[in-house]
Amino acid sequence: MKNRTRRTAFLLFGLAFLGYVFPLAYNMLVTPFFHTIPSQDVVSASLIPSSVLTRGNFYLDQYRTYIARNYPEPYFVDEQNQHLVSRYPVTAGVLALPFVGWGLGTGWIARTVNVFDAAKVSAAFITALAIVAFFFCARELTDLSTSRLVTIAFAFGSSVWATASQGLWQHTPSILFQALAFWFLLRDTEGGGWKTLAPAGLFLSLATIARPPVLVIALVFSLFVLFYRRNAFLPFVLFALPPLILALIYNFLINGSPFVFGYQEGAAQIFAFPRWEAIQGLLFSSGRGLFVYSPFLLLIPVGIWYGWRQPQRFFYIFLALAFVAYTGIMAAWGSLGGWAYGSRMLTDTLPAACLLIIPAIEKIHGKWRGALWGVVLLAAGVQSLGLWDYGVRFHADPANSVWSIENNEPLFYLKTYISMLVDNLGN
Repeated sequence: MKNRTRRTAFLLFGLAFLGYVFPLAYNMLVTPFFHTIPSQDVVSASLIPSSVLTRGNFYLDQYRTYIARNYPEPYFVDEQNQHLVSRYPVTAGVLALPFVGWGLGTGWIARTVNVFDAAKVSAAFITALAIVAFFFCARELTDLSTSRLVTIAFAFGSSVWATASQGLWQHTPSILFQALAFWFLLRDTEGGGWKTLAPAGLFLSLATIARPPVLVIALVFSLFVLFYRRNAFLPFVLFALPPLILALIYNFLINGSPFVFGYQEGAAQIFAFPRWEAIQGLLFSSGRGLFVYSPFLLLIPVGIWYGWRQPQRFFYIFLALAFVAYTGIMAAWGSLGGWAYGSRMLTDTLPAACLLIIPAIEKIHGKWRGALWGVVLLAAGVQSLGLWDYGVRFHADPANSVWSIENNEPLFYLKTYISMLVDNLGN
């Protein structure tokens, strides 16, 4: 069984990585078609590896001209001590160092725009690792068949594909570190002791440094350890300290203060009340709803119900608390994701959300299991529609709305693709 699990993990990694790099490979080997993600959220993490490797620092000074020409109002950078610095966490950029280093060494990165290609490859690799980590989490909870299904759903039926794998977002390392943390927590349930569980603290800390709002998920599972693995709580906390210390040192040296983590003007929103309209938008709107783009996640309430009857019931309950807490933070922010495709703002909930549906899937057999596979494949198709330009053309028209049912985002791109195909066949 272990050999089958390992082979499956290897195949899932290969499938995910090839699927994630397909747009870039198509552009390079066939013809330019898929657009580079233009969002400002990925720019600094994509450029920083080159600065580290060529100038030995985290400043973006060498890209002043490029940024000024391409981003009239660059909210992802700031001036500190006469240097241009990133206002966003740089964790994704640090993980991308090997790929950018290879690009620089081989001459592939000849222009600034090539940095974003290397960033795409690194994002695909990091996300494919997250798929494997998630699969091993699932195997701790259920059988191989169910683990495969839920992992495919996680990998391709969610914004893990359309968002995290396509650029160096904060979400990209966040879901990897969360999946690794959950795996260590689940391994400990077999009586592994504090040495087995403590690394979960390290990875939850790294996930928080990569994506600060993930702090609420880290706090939820800190309570889980405190309540149910009290003898491991101190080692868990000690393992969480090194990433925090490194982040404080980075902030002091680069941002001028240990406690300047970036977009501070939004920090007060963490303590605001969730907005009902934002909750509706994040979960059910036609252009942003998590349950619209990944309908298999509607099984979450059923999964919680059946999960409560299983030996891992407390783990499932804390997964649900983490999902609700993070969704609440995003609803307090009130942002549905700006110029993006699909349910980007809830990408960081996906490791927890997809694990939560496992008890429900275990109850589905025969033709109904086949129908569920159909829903997953439909969700994958919907996610694939966002790979072309990541929602840019849809949002460029003020007449389009993420609340529109008649002209929703997936339907808009499906119509666009059909029109392009007809035009090409006509020529």
